[in-house]
Amino acid sequence: MAIKPLEGLKVLDATSNIAGPYGGSILADLGAEVIKIEVPSGDPSRSMAPIDGDKSAYFNVVNRNKLVAEINLKSESGMAELHSLLATADVFLTNFLPDRLKALNLTPVDLMSKHPQLIFGNLTSYGATGADASMPGYDATVQARTGIMHVTGEPNGQPVRAGVSVLDIGAGTWLALGILAAVIERGKTGKGSLVETSLYETGISWVSYHLAAYQISGQPSVRSGAGHPTFAPYGIFKTSDGNICIGVGSDGVFAKLCTQINRAELITDPLYATNVNRVANRDSLHTEIESALAGDSAKYWAQNLGAHGVPADLVVPPEALFNDEQAKEVGMLLPNPDQESAVKWIPGLPIKINGVRPEIYRSAPHKSN
Repeated sequence: MAIKPLEGLKVLDATSNIAGPYGGSILADLGAEVIKIEVPSGDPSRSMAPIDGDKSAYFNVVNRNKLVAEINLKSESGMAELHSLLATADVFLTNFLPDRLKALNLTPVDLMSKHPQLIFGNLTSYGATGADASMPGYDATVQARTGIMHVTGEPNGQPVRAGVSVLDIGAGTWLALGILAAVIERGKTGKGSLVETSLYETGISWVSYHLAAYQISGQPSVRSGAGHPTFAPYGIFKTSDGNICIGVGSDGVFAKLCTQINRAELITDPLYATNVNRVANRDSLHTEIESALAGDSAKYWAQNLGAHGVPADLVVPPEALFNDEQAKEVGMLLPNPDQESAVKWIPGLPIKINGVRPEIYRSAPHKSN
């Protein structure tokens, strides 16, 4: 049975690239009718390698379940067509910088005065106000600005970008969440709302812990690689044939780990008996644990530790998920309706409603010409 709680909601999605379109795809997955407003030259994400016909890997993912309308927003006829669509729309999504909104006469004040019930969602790089509001930005550059790069990477290495576009996907999620809240508010008041978010604000929220920790300790944030600045043991450990990741967040879990690797004496060792001591002596503890893990395989340890209450798992590339039985069990990978596409499977929304995951019922649209 299809799950479409937003069925009947009409969304015009004039966003491009990754973050804004991902927010629109969330609404589309939940059943809203989402019409992608695409300029004649095409969304830049269509040409982001690797390419799949007139789509790309990115475009397939962030524009699924949408319809498309090609509109030249720089022409009078194009603007007339847009306003015709806006007259019956519930939501209008953009990721235009303030100057472009003004140039197109599409500012929130302009549109919401004409359409009082319209919910206007705008996603930008650095926020809607302030000296940097008109600055362009991408996921990587804003990761740099908000400190995410600074705390990502090996302790003695260079700062690096997170391996996935955390700010794009995060900001798109906040956009969709804000729209859902505005829909509920409109149900109470009959009036639309302005929903704003940005990559920058998302980045600030992602480093919340580091900001709080600095205020307590006064110590600058550091890179911890796959480890954690305040827990030990935590991170990547070698086994006889590969690596596993282990996370220990309490003394109880540490005791379980030590028991399973046959090093029970470490539980009461003064160097490791408390988390504070384990953090202070993390290097020697890491050596002790790897020595014990050398006796068996990564798969053995991941399964054994997990079965006995110790968070641990294999270190694998993303494509390993295609053969991961748990991914199949939870039904996270959904078939792409475009039978001609090289992309056969796309991750669905990571939520279920009454045990059912929203489906991908329409592939990302082909270019209209």
